[in-house]
Amino acid sequence: MVRRRILPVAGVVVAVAVLVVIRVAVSGGPEPDPGAARDAVAAAGAAPVGLRFTDVTARAGLDEPHGGGDLSGESAMTSGVAAADVDRDGDVDLYLTRVGRPDRMLLNDGTGRFTDGAPAAGLAKMPTGPTEGSSAAAFADVEGDGDLDLVRTPVGRGSPELLLNDGAGRFSDATGGSGLDDLGPPPPGRQAHAHGLTFADVDRDGRLDLLVTHWDEGVVAALADPAANDISPDGGGGSIVCARAAWLRDRGWPRPPGTPPNRSRLYLNEGGGRFRDATAAMGLPLEQVMGFTGSFADVDRDGWPDLLLTGDFCTSRLFRNEGGTRFVDVTRAAGVGTDENGMGSVVRDIDGDGDADWFVTGIGPVGEDADPGDLLAGYGSSGNRLYLNDGSGSFTDATDRFGVRNGGWGWGAAVADLANTGRPAVLMTNGYSTAAVGEAGGGTAAADPLLLWAPGATGRPFTEAAARAGLTDTGIGHGMVTADVDGDGDLDVVVANFGTAPRLYRNDSPQRHWIAVRLDDPTTPGNRQGVGARVVVVPEGAPASTQEVATGGSYESQVPAEVHVGLGRTDRVARVEVTWPGSSAPQVVEAPPVDRVLTVTRPSGG
Repeated sequence: MVRRRILPVAGVVVAVAVLVVIRVAVSGGPEPDPGAARDAVAAAGAAPVGLRFTDVTARAGLDEPHGGGDLSGESAMTSGVAAADVDRDGDVDLYLTRVGRPDRMLLNDGTGRFTDGAPAAGLAKMPTGPTEGSSAAAFADVEGDGDLDLVRTPVGRGSPELLLNDGAGRFSDATGGSGLDDLGPPPPGRQAHAHGLTFADVDRDGRLDLLVTHWDEGVVAALADPAANDISPDGGGGSIVCARAAWLRDRGWPRPPGTPPNRSRLYLNEGGGRFRDATAAMGLPLEQVMGFTGSFADVDRDGWPDLLLTGDFCTSRLFRNEGGTRFVDVTRAAGVGTDENGMGSVVRDIDGDGDADWFVTGIGPVGEDADPGDLLAGYGSSGNRLYLNDGSGSFTDATDRFGVRNGGWGWGAAVADLANTGRPAVLMTNGYSTAAVGEAGGGTAAADPLLLWAPGATGRPFTEAAARAGLTDTGIGHGMVTADVDGDGDLDVVVANFGTAPRLYRNDSPQRHWIAVRLDDPTTPGNRQGVGARVVVVPEGAPASTQEVATGGSYESQVPAEVHVGLGRTDRVARVEVTWPGSSAPQVVEAPPVDRVLTVTRPSGG
């Protein structure tokens, strides 16, 4: 095993920068046969650029099932994973949310083997019922005291929970009085349906703010308004539900009488573990979105993080951040929001032009299989979307040009350089069933396979290669992250399955050069990891790679706060440029070594 070294660098500043769909439970079923998986991979042939993964779930200590009871309704859309260095030892730990069982906080020994630290940390509280538990989880230093605190959304009960880290790895419930306790439990017979947590410094005050998203049953009720019975698609190939959504949007989305209020919130961090609901003040009409995944990124290059939010039933939105004081809905003008049932979300440069593109998972067939429209009664099964940014925050739909439309019943996703060639691949997990626990069947999407679209030769579209690469999971996958959990310099894949055990796929692709960049900003204690910073890696003789440091995206997931760049055969990097939030001039590190984690420290006054 090749262990990486973390190289801290204090760089030099250089002035240069309708229908109610009930998503029901699925039986866990038997664990997949590793031998059969290997046979399937061998039969499929080699994957592009030698991509190869090995299922190491059991040896890593992850082989415990997700759910312990009858999973249905809200919990049928739930199985999350957060990846972060919780114990500050330099490697990536994992937090797995579960239903009917205590959550697991899996501490990494540095080689990709994990031990559950939840009991010792005070996080192993047993849910009171088989359909209670947690959905999403996210770590951030909400107090600015140097350690990562935890927020998690509950299944079957009320507000998000804030658990503060005492610095020694023990967490205590600080929800009461934090401002996150304003929601309370949902009304009797209703469900909380919180499926997303995303941290970002939206007002650039140096503290990480929090977005909580809600799959809102009131939006479904509005879509079922009898007055919309005569609404039909415009003839351009759109779906009925999108036509109804547009009709409601033009009328301000009137909320049906008796519908519980929307539970999506943007909370501004006021320091000291306190948050303030700023949803209305910031102009966010979140009650119009059946919210799943929120991503923050500066898509128009004005220095402020914009909000890209996926939602069911044609409610995905793009909100432009206007100076940290207000968000404006620019969905239509930007050319996005055409996905009919947006769930997962990744914002990253896919085409290599330096601008943040947007990949959204939806509902569609797998490959050339039959359209799963029967599961939605025809209400929108046209698959994923890939929107390419022109640099100004306007987008072009390139889904079919890149060949990434048909991914099954999509959830979590990743856009990552899995082969360390300098070109990212697109990866997604998926699955849905109408079967009750213990029953067979469940519809055409019950065993959707993982999808991996790998880039071919320059200028050619992606090629689907998951099975050939050894990514053979067919569980109901929701959460997904890529991270170098074993410290060997390539990105491994974690999938949080619904009901059954998660999957950890170790990346065994051919070794190529790489560099990872982590940030340390001692001048901003509330955002020491530099979330929102722009990182440009310039290899010698190869195109530059541009990424923002972000921890949100995928679905019910959190990714590590670092930038990973594959270099292929290039063994030298000319420079790394870091533009910190609120700064216009990048900090430049000249000629850093490769095959290392580079930690860039912001100098005082930088």
